[in-house]
Amino acid sequence: MFTFVATTAFVAAMVASPALAQSPTGESPKSFVLAQRSSATPIKDAKRNSTLAAAASITEDLIDFALAGKPDAVVEKVGAMRKTLPTLRPMLSDSDAATLERRVIEMEQASAKGDITGTALAAAEAYRTIESAMDVARTPVPIEVAMMDYSGFKLSILAGAQTTDWPAIAATTMEADNFLIALAKKIQDTSIRNLVSAIQSGLKVAVERKEINGVKFAAKMQLEVVDVLEQYFKGAYRNPVR
Repeated sequence: MFTFVATTAFVAAMVASPALAQSPTGESPKSFVLAQRSSATPIKDAKRNSTLAAAASITEDLIDFALAGKPDAVVEKVGAMRKTLPTLRPMLSDSDAATLERRVIEMEQASAKGDITGTALAAAEAYRTIESAMDVARTPVPIEVAMMDYSGFKLSILAGAQTTDWPAIAATTMEADNFLIALAKKIQDTSIRNLVSAIQSGLKVAVERKEINGVKFAAKMQLEVVDVLEQYFKGAYRNPVR
């Protein structure tokens, strides 16, 4: 079994670190291009991001319930996503709206078959679509942080499946590398940057050795470090270097 430089205790300690108040960049966070979008301009207002965040939370809850083996709760969250779609459509580009609709249909179809893994994977993709539609000008947290969350969710689901899909795990790991490369440029705190890199390095070793428990642990650590990153960037936004 591989070993990590970082541990869960270290992640918790980093949350309280004074380094979180340091500025990650001298510029405003910029959008990370994740997919080709429609030329339509989404509606932008003060409540837009909070509405999208609430929808993203539904997919997060669904994934948590799926990983905990609670099918009834999963079905409930699928229904909640269907109900919230009309509210989201006016806030999305035509492309994002169509993609999210497709993901919800995939969730419904998988759920109807009792396929919890398939439902959770569709929910992870819905989460990605929602997060990538956020108005980055209204948040200090770079989109890559949400994408690290996305990869942590997806890896957790894939690692918990009855049949291990190593090609899918490897592809998700490779994509997470791209998120990390873009994110590392925005993290000026060396300890936090090294922490994120250590988690990703451990993940890659686990995938290379096909150690499923190592992948599960790395995915858990990815999800844990997202909280650290969010506090880091929000702290830098409140306390910019002058």
